[in-house]
Formats: sequence, C-alpha cells, structure tokens
Amino acid sequence: MKNENQEWEIIHTYTTAEAVEDGSLILVDENVSKEAGIKFPVYLTQQVFTKYVQVPETLKGFQDESGRLWDLIYMFTRKAAKSDSAQIDFQFICMMPDAGNWERHEKRISDMPEHREITLKAVIQGRDFDDPSPAIFIMKPNED
Repeated sequence: MKNENQEWEIIHTYTTAEAVEDGSLILVDENVSKEAGIKFPVYLTQQVFTKYVQVPETLKGFQDESGRLWDLIYMFTRKAAKSDSAQIDFQFICMMPDAGNWERHEKRISDMPEHREITLKAVIQGRDFDDPSPAIFIMKPNED
C-alpha cells in the first residue's frame, strides 16, 4: 500500500546480512576474492555452495573445498573480465559422482563421465538495502 507521500510502504525486508546469518548466503573469504582479482564482496547461495563447493563424500581426500571454490571463482573472473553487464552467466567444470542429481544447467562432458560443465549466474548489485556498495552474488540460473 502507498503511504500519504504516495510512496510504497515497505512491509518486510530480508537483508543480505540476515541471509548470511541464516545460511542462505555464504560470504566468500575476502582473501580468496582478492587473490582472484575481485575488489567486491562475493556471496554464494547455499545451493551453489552445497552442491559445487562442498566436497562429495566419495571425493574427500581427492579434492578439497578451497580448490573447488577457486575453480568456480576463477572461471567467474575470466567471464567477468570480458563483460560489462550486471548479470553474467558463466561455466566451470566440476567433478561430481553421478548420483542421479542432474539439473538443467549441468552438462555431461563425454570423455570425462564424473565431470560436469556447470552454468551459473552472477549478479552484481548493491550489497544490501542500507549499503549500496557493489557486491557479487553467484547462484544457480533459476535462483534470484
């Protein structure tokens, strides 16, 4: 509803800080972002972090979270360097056991059956309602 000043009345907000606190967003360590050449904070959705950064049980000892995160962040930076858009779709390769959990944005790599080409979406926008400084939010294509 509009108030007497003919502006929309905000009835509820869900801030970036609240999303980090409840685990819906994961803030990437600033050292990782800086090493990749990123000046702004980077957030991953919980779904991206759980599926593509956390190491599947069958790959523990063979891969680690820091390496998987680096692959994702690095491929984002490669695509972002060629774009001037506030939304970027990018691909990276992720090793995953075939557990029947394929999604539309994942493609099988024919000569490497445990590897998937993953397409993710990055949105560059204000960090929060009260903080308009830029931040990068990386999510699955169907998330917003």
